[in-house]
Amino acid sequence: MKKIIDLGLIGETAVSLELMKMGYDVINLNTLRHNYQNIDLLCINPQTGKSVTIQVKTGSTKNLMTGFVSELDGTIPNLEEKVVGPWVFVKTDKNFKTMNFYVLTKEEIVELIKTSNNWYVNEWNRQLKSKPMIGIEVDWLEGNSSAASKPNAKIQHPEYKSTLSETSRDKWEKITDLLD
Repeated sequence: MKKIIDLGLIGETAVSLELMKMGYDVINLNTLRHNYQNIDLLCINPQTGKSVTIQVKTGSTKNLMTGFVSELDGTIPNLEEKVVGPWVFVKTDKNFKTMNFYVLTKEEIVELIKTSNNWYVNEWNRQLKSKPMIGIEVDWLEGNSSAASKPNAKIQHPEYKSTLSETSRDKWEKITDLLD
């Protein structure tokens, strides 16, 4: 459990540092209250007084968890209400030597979660036995699709086409445009 919390804090700190290098003030809300709901960072432009809340998700595998759980029918309770601002996915290696930042608008992350979850829950040829945790593939954050299963695969599924038309890597303007 401690390692997961540390991984999240490392990602939040890395995102904070990137935004601070751009001249913004950043408060990590998780330092004020453990595991603040739906928001990790408050980013403020000290010149305009505008602020934006940011959710950060960090992982070291090709599938980055969102913190959401799907119902067996593919619905995701309160998704739109729980996504309150932009998200940054931080993909790192296990030793934290490299970090890639994928920045998505609120609308982009909601659409990506909905469509990829529908694909996983409803378009695969199998019966789910428990409510799945929802993850986002790094390839999808790059704007790439997931190939369909091979004809002889045990579980058959069609191709998933990412809702992102291009990479979201280092697209900090999706945050900074809200602050200027």
